[in-house]
Amino acid sequence: MNSLQGIRENCAMKTEIDLGQDKIYLTTKELHFAEHYLGEAKMNATEAAKLAGYSEHSARQQGHENLTKPYIKKYIQAKGSKILQNIGVTQEKVLTEIANIAFSNITEFFNDDWSLKSLSQVDPNTTSSIKSLKKTESGFAIHSHDKLKALMMLWELVKNDQ
Repeated sequence: MNSLQGIRENCAMKTEIDLGQDKIYLTTKELHFAEHYLGEAKMNATEAAKLAGYSEHSARQQGHENLTKPYIKKYIQAKGSKILQNIGVTQEKVLTEIANIAFSNITEFFNDDWSLKSLSQVDPNTTSSIKSLKKTESGFAIHSHDKLKALMMLWELVKNDQ
């Protein structure tokens, strides 16, 4: 190790973060990256890296590298879990939504004459399968979330229970 490398490592002051059962140490830039990743960067690693002060040219690489560091992943997971808990997101709610998408039936949105039902006629659980609804010149276009992907996600959870 050359002396310049040692100086850089010593200057990178780390903040101790108590996660309950674990303590991790993050540099100020790593901490800013994680906070931006969970916040205004909306889980976009490149954007979080830019907001944390990494250069425009290296932001994509730095964002990816930061997401592979175990201690940063632990921090994001711990902080993200608290946020989800505060807003009432549970495993049950997430699985219910995935199941609603997986078992949705597009015909539930239509009357017998293929006209669209009003929203009051559609089961609210069914509407979670809608990705987008657009008015077109000839009527409406309904785009659903990926049913096969939702089924595969559920299959991964239940395949060993059989």
